[in-house]
Amino acid sequence: MVYTILVLTKIAEYVEKIDLIDKNFIGTIAFCNEEVCLPDGSKMALGIDDGHWVLVYQKEAKSTFRLFEYDLHGQKIFVDKKSGGLEDIKYFKKLVKYFISNALVEDLVTILSAQAKT
Repeated sequence: MVYTILVLTKIAEYVEKIDLIDKNFIGTIAFCNEEVCLPDGSKMALGIDDGHWVLVYQKEAKSTFRLFEYDLHGQKIFVDKKSGGLEDIKYFKKLVKYFISNALVEDLVTILSAQAKT
């Protein structure tokens, strides 16, 4: 739980200047079970691997998931596997910030990749 707090704090610092590349964290932050959601009823999971950020977003229960893939190196975003633009990047940043700001640490789990554990 302490590690998750530190990770969320670090990520929150990066959201405002998302062009920064953090090679120290490779993993995923997600809710610990399917019953948990954000105050607005949405659900998210955030994966980070060097300059590749992936956000899985569900606006409300039983709605379809949206997949955001943001490449920091190329400053490109893909939404549901389709190329996106500046508005999609802004929306992605807004969602990540909302997730980091409103998720309760005790409801989250940090999943580290095997590479990050070594």
